[in-house]
Amino acid sequence: MSNTAGRVAVIGAGLAGAAAAARLRAAGVDVVVIDKARGPGGRMSSKRVADSHLDFGAQYFTARTASFQQQTEQWLADGSAMLWPFEPWLYDENGLQRSTDNEQRFIGTPGMHQVVRQLLADTKQHYQSRVSELQFSNAAYSSQHNGQWTLSTEDGACYAGFDAVIMTCPPEQSRQLLSKSPATSAVAAQIPHGLLLPCWAVLLELAQPAAHAAEAIFIRQGGLSWAARQANKPGRARLSANGPGGQIAEQWVVHFNPAHSLHLLEYAPEQVVAVALQELSAVLNQPLQLAQSLCHRWLYASYNPAIAPPGLLQQGSLVLAGDWCFGGRVENAWLAGQQAAMRVLEATTPR
Repeated sequence: MSNTAGRVAVIGAGLAGAAAAARLRAAGVDVVVIDKARGPGGRMSSKRVADSHLDFGAQYFTARTASFQQQTEQWLADGSAMLWPFEPWLYDENGLQRSTDNEQRFIGTPGMHQVVRQLLADTKQHYQSRVSELQFSNAAYSSQHNGQWTLSTEDGACYAGFDAVIMTCPPEQSRQLLSKSPATSAVAAQIPHGLLLPCWAVLLELAQPAAHAAEAIFIRQGGLSWAARQANKPGRARLSANGPGGQIAEQWVVHFNPAHSLHLLEYAPEQVVAVALQELSAVLNQPLQLAQSLCHRWLYASYNPAIAPPGLLQQGSLVLAGDWCFGGRVENAWLAGQQAAMRVLEATTPR
């Protein structure tokens, strides 16, 4: 791909899209990132509430491969990430107990989305712009004379002249978009159904602190899968508006497991909050009183372990990537984005 003429569109500004964009820009490619949300992050998005950031999606990330460890070191060095040195607890049929897990976990700072922002840097970005149509033309005026891609959005915008496209949206959304055109229906048919499962994420701010030392809990019994005290997460504590001045708010972020998230999928937020408070009370084995709450429903969140990871999907200069390619996890989103960029570079380089 020519360093001056190559153009690539990346659909989705989550970690996979940001990793792909960063790798392409390092190769001298002109990259444009388009996302339907109001800003970058995807499932690593953080919500600003008063004087703190709340992570409703990914709660942390681990680094197990050499390449992602190197990336994590860069984030730590520039202040985009930091170590979260908590001692995990486990709740199962035997109750609540300390876990023997000693894995290192990291978080973006001040919110999880910061590592995505760092990767995107000054990449061209368009937000609140949902791609509604993807067209491919064999026009000879493409920079590589191999055809070009044109993206149309629901708000009437048109982005044209791309040598390649990397799609990092959830697989169900990718299938819906790609099935519209005969030029992309073949790759759409390769996307397995049901790859990502839903998750209700709930912030519970308690009227009184919970009488337990746990900071973060992996939950294997009941309706939840995760619960974490926000004040123990570096950079997330906020002052309470419900107690004496200077008091840190007792905030917990809980995630429902896929089965219960599916059961509660169409419930009203206040109903979900009531169930979440009941579930957390059972985990901590004490009655809890609610001061205020927030909810976020992820339709496509955790990876479905019943389905084998499909790997990257590709049709010529169109590549589909995401954490789902390799079985979920934040690290796999970054790896998928990096590998998608390499696929694009290989597919569009003249031979």
